[in-house]
Amino acid sequence: MKFPKANEYNSYFKTYIDHLPEGDPIELLQKAQAYSLRILRKIPKEVANYRYEEGKWSIKELVLHMVDCEQILSYRALRFARGDFQSALPFDEDKYATAANLEQIDWEYLLTSTELLRQFTIHLFKGFTEEEQVLGGSKAFPSTVRAVATIIAGHQLHHTYVLQERYLKESVEPFNL
Repeated sequence: MKFPKANEYNSYFKTYIDHLPEGDPIELLQKAQAYSLRILRKIPKEVANYRYEEGKWSIKELVLHMVDCEQILSYRALRFARGDFQSALPFDEDKYATAANLEQIDWEYLLTSTELLRQFTIHLFKGFTEEEQVLGGSKAFPSTVRAVATIIAGHQLHHTYVLQERYLKESVEPFNL
């Protein structure tokens, strides 16, 4: 799979894609996951409900946000690949993050969910033909299938950087392929 060109996605997503070096989006999904899990696995379950500031997401909510977005974006990519370009319904990320009652969900369960989802996401994107990879989305979400793969990887890196800086108070570990 080829790295998307700038005209293959809405400029809103440039922030996420800019976190990535050019490369195969499948490989970027794999490497971003390994990077993120290395950081997440350092977090003891006792602090997973920590918020760095009043009104901000807990660490668990941040991780759930990454999971929710990956599922929604993967679904959109599947629709595009199958020729369904109808506008997708928007979602309120704050409502999604807070609706799950994560204080009751085990930290390890959430980490396992991220791992299993990424395996599925990679499997899904590997199944798209070259023709499907360049199919574009709706007016509300103008992106090609392969751009969505890079958006997912870049989105994960973005939030992993936020986690390191604001929650863990660490310097951001460099992401390298």
